[in-house]
Amino acid sequence: MKPSTERDYHERIVRTLVYIQDHLDDELDLERVASVAAFSSFHFHRIFRGLAGEPFKEYIRRLRLERAARHLKRLGESVTEIALEAGFETHESFTRAFGAMFGVSPSAYRAAHGPEAATAPESASGTHYDDVSGYRPPDYGDPPPVEVGELPPMRLVFLRHVGPYGQVGATWGRLMGWAGARGLLGPGMRLIGIVHDDPDVTPPDKVRYDAAVTVSRPVEPEGEFGVLELVGGACAVLTHRGPYDGLGKAYQRLYGGWLPKSGYELREAPAFEQYLNSPQNTRPEDLLTVIHVPVER
Repeated sequence: MKPSTERDYHERIVRTLVYIQDHLDDELDLERVASVAAFSSFHFHRIFRGLAGEPFKEYIRRLRLERAARHLKRLGESVTEIALEAGFETHESFTRAFGAMFGVSPSAYRAAHGPEAATAPESASGTHYDDVSGYRPPDYGDPPPVEVGELPPMRLVFLRHVGPYGQVGATWGRLMGWAGARGLLGPGMRLIGIVHDDPDVTPPDKVRYDAAVTVSRPVEPEGEFGVLELVGGACAVLTHRGPYDGLGKAYQRLYGGWLPKSGYELREAPAFEQYLNSPQNTRPEDLLTVIHVPVER
């Protein structure tokens, strides 16, 4: 376990926020931004959401909209020019996003606000365009009940799903049919999900998720069905009870509430989930999902 502290995490996320602010017109590649504060690229999108209170992509879009609001008040550029500067491809998409944030259209905002008027609603992290001095991490209350344990390596057969998480059921059905036909299902088998992308960052049609089952004997890959070794080691473990659509909040509390207080650093390995029961015969509120996040002791 490394001597990381809440102050250390605070300083690293502020360094990240300053970098975003200084490169707001750049592509802002996720891995590059993660490296600025020495956060693991495997976990950065969840770390950011946990410590900033909003997804990486939404944070950037909010700052660009706040800057657009300032330009509407102080510059003579057209709404279309300001929309393009904010990264929107059309006047219409900019108007929708601006209206959702400020409650009025860009033109109405320009007409109603003088140069010194406030520019934006309060943010989850206390930060705004051109000002990160008010940064504060979200208050998650008491840390969630996380345990750190040693996990042995696991051999898995998997089938990759690319697309919205809500459509992974069919992928699981195909994997279980393939594994069952080869005698790979039995007592002690674990159902594992490896979540490679954050749907708040990655377009829904490009989100990658591996549906997997553990196997206790050698298996050869076959077409779409692959074989991998999940590296063992220390993991922070949190059990989530409830619908799968609540997993995002569970991750947010783990990364934003528990991690900065824990003294642990994250390993360069993906987080994964183990499903202890099935939505086919379990009520949503009784579903049990064990979240595993690799850490360094």
